[in-house]
Amino acid sequence: MRVPASTYRLQMSPDFTFDDLEKITDYLENLGVSTIYSAPFFKARTGSTHGYDVTDPLTLNPAIGNLKQFKRLSEDLKQRKMDWLQDIVPNHMAYDSSNPWLRDITEHGTDSRFYNFFDINWDYKGWGKVMTPFLGDFFNEVIKNKELKLKYDESGFSVNYYEHGYPASVRSYKYVLAEINSEKADNLKNFSGNAEEWEDTKISFFREVKEDADLKKKIAEAVENINNSEEKMQQVMELQYFKPVHWKTTENEINYRRFFTINDLICLSMEDAEVFKTYHHFIKELCEAGMINGLRIDHIDGLFDPEGYTKKLRKLVGEDFYIVVEKILEAHEELPTHWPVQGTSGYEFLAQINHLFTNPESKSVFTEKYKKLVSDLPEYEELVYQKKLFILKERMGGELHNLLEYLRTKNLLPEGKQQDDNWQKSLCALLAAFPVYRIYPEGFPLKDSEVETLKIAYNWALEHAKEAKNELDYLKSLFLGEIEDKKEESFYFLQRCQQFSGPLAAKGVEDTSFYIYNRLILHNEVGDSPENFGISTEDFHNKMFQKQKTFPHTLNATATHDTKRGEDARMRLSVLSEFPQEWFQKVQDWSGINDKIRKNDKAPDKNEEYFIYQAIIGALPFKDFDEEEFLQRTKDYLQKVMREAKVNSNWSQPDEQHENAVFKFIEDIFNNEEFRNSFDPFWEKIALLGAVKSYSQVLIKNTVPGVPDTYQGTELWDLSYVDPDNRRPVDYEMRKEILSEFTSLKEENLKDYLQNLKKEFSSGKLKFYCLHKVLLARKEYKEVFEKGEYQPLLISGALEGKIIAFARSYNDTTIITIAPVQVKDLLKEKQINFDESMLQDSFLKLPKDGNWKNVFSGKVLENREKIELKEIFRNLPVALLINKK
Repeated sequence: MRVPASTYRLQMSPDFTFDDLEKITDYLENLGVSTIYSAPFFKARTGSTHGYDVTDPLTLNPAIGNLKQFKRLSEDLKQRKMDWLQDIVPNHMAYDSSNPWLRDITEHGTDSRFYNFFDINWDYKGWGKVMTPFLGDFFNEVIKNKELKLKYDESGFSVNYYEHGYPASVRSYKYVLAEINSEKADNLKNFSGNAEEWEDTKISFFREVKEDADLKKKIAEAVENINNSEEKMQQVMELQYFKPVHWKTTENEINYRRFFTINDLICLSMEDAEVFKTYHHFIKELCEAGMINGLRIDHIDGLFDPEGYTKKLRKLVGEDFYIVVEKILEAHEELPTHWPVQGTSGYEFLAQINHLFTNPESKSVFTEKYKKLVSDLPEYEELVYQKKLFILKERMGGELHNLLEYLRTKNLLPEGKQQDDNWQKSLCALLAAFPVYRIYPEGFPLKDSEVETLKIAYNWALEHAKEAKNELDYLKSLFLGEIEDKKEESFYFLQRCQQFSGPLAAKGVEDTSFYIYNRLILHNEVGDSPENFGISTEDFHNKMFQKQKTFPHTLNATATHDTKRGEDARMRLSVLSEFPQEWFQKVQDWSGINDKIRKNDKAPDKNEEYFIYQAIIGALPFKDFDEEEFLQRTKDYLQKVMREAKVNSNWSQPDEQHENAVFKFIEDIFNNEEFRNSFDPFWEKIALLGAVKSYSQVLIKNTVPGVPDTYQGTELWDLSYVDPDNRRPVDYEMRKEILSEFTSLKEENLKDYLQNLKKEFSSGKLKFYCLHKVLLARKEYKEVFEKGEYQPLLISGALEGKIIAFARSYNDTTIITIAPVQVKDLLKEKQINFDESMLQDSFLKLPKDGNWKNVFSGKVLENREKIELKEIFRNLPVALLINKK
């Protein structure tokens, strides 16, 4: 299997195309990257900046490039011995009029080969239609206002609402053309053949229309006549296979599965063999041609049968093909080890390294002080439960209704009690109480771990809905397969529920609770959890042992397109955990200072204000930046924060007055001299210490078990906010210039050069240098990092537990990583130089004899049993030592 030595994540889009990528392949090769890891590049909605709204998986996005360009790019990468890891999206596609599969369905209905490709309940209320929630008002009002229009062009008739438009159904042509007195239209009026014959008949007819001015005029008059009649437009709509509704209708009623709560992403029935085969046809071709060398599977939790999908995919691409899945794992949760994949896309590593750099001894102080500051906030677990209930009832009410209807229509509820209100209450409580995104049942009886998860959910639900105990008891029995005569239906229902428990968690936790519970927001992060607060170096070592045992080739990520803030912003925030008393004193001071200039007593509220101080500590650039631009980025970010939190504003009904007051607060504090005189020196201290942690993060990510992933542009400081801020253009010309400095560096100048990098640490070049050198080491010693044993090393002295050290050994080569994780008091004031008095009498015990070369400094440490830390850190605050016989 071709396991990547490292990956570099690129957001392919109309703003970064194949042509743009071709200009930097030499740069990525020289940087040390082995594999390009691309965002979805299949045809997507026009203007898509992320690619997850695929409209056609059988072709490349023309806004990114064509197949000829990709082939040329692929040949270039092969020459450089580089690979391509491709992100694919099997769970959903864009619900958009440019989606050819949906267009075929709206025209041909049950005769369409794609009729059952999407997860649609065609029997819902006997409609035989799929809801299309793109109206800005209710249907009758839209008809009354003549906003829904029938249109005609050379491709046929279509029904349109502003920019939305779908082909009219074949069965509606008879009605429309009845308005026309023409023998030429008879073939269309009386058509009863298959879809292929229809296309030929339609093309032939409209060719005639083009050549017959009188017929063309009659069609235009017929269309105008229908558009001007509410009754006729109503009748035309009755004949369609789609049902336009107000976009908010889906909060209470829906008959298709969405991605999370996003109306314009419609889910596929990927468990169907024909759907799987069709969707992956082009992907398979690219894999077989060697243009794609690995796959990353987006939102595996949305699939009906994730394990079955991974087995089908493995069979499709072969045993020696690299596959990882996007999966959010809770702190004590493991990816099923029997899945035929190499691991995940790395969110759990992001959480692990966040906690390695958080001082766990500060948890009680942060908890106590934060509770005092925001006294009306419930405990985190309770907050999550409440917000998941809110999402389920207020945003996913349609999905909840459908689950309840399944229970009733399949007679899964006790006879005579099917309409009791407590069924909704109990199902809500149980789904909201799930402690993980989902389980992966393979059949009854469930595995012990799955039973334990269900029992945890049951107990939590019972605590909150004691009045529904009987119903909860019954649902628990149903989920456990204890209803003997309904096992098949029960198992289907359990699997179906798991397709919604993941989105419920994502919306209730990541997109709501993460913006409310702000104790230390570096943990309000994808893959992480605000309820957790730090781990010891020993705990981290244990997690790495487990990773090497189960998924040694999983991805290790510290920044992605999904992260809530940049990887270096998080390292700054982790420093706060080392100054708990000073931090909360500063917050109190700043609040007092800024109360004097507030224009609104309630905006921001105390929780929002506390969040703002953390956010700007993490995101404020070091120097030479446009403050107005930064303020605007911060306002845009805070608008998203407030709307996601759904406390003082939301996306459905934004409170712009509150939002504008918060924006004004931000402007005012940035221009408040008293605040800046207090804030700036503290921020400078935190930013300096955070920089050291960033160097450690780069080194650790690239040397522990797993495949390190670098997100685009994060060679330099990554202080970004959540998307779309983290998708801003990357200046590769500047990065090329910096890399050329490194590659042209002479050995005799290295010491002075590193000293200058430390002095100019704010430029980010030192982080870049560390990344470059460790990536080159990974390429040179690929087998050591791919197969090497992981061995924790002992640090003795006062810095035990504050410095992490470990070795990777394979055959005759051993590579040692040494990096600080707690940095308080380690540095000389305002310098990236360690205070040697703090390193006194602290040693690293070496695992073997021989000479050790420091990859970063080039210095060779001669044979000895142990090394003083002051010697290791004399040149740089991190070290990578190599011993090769």
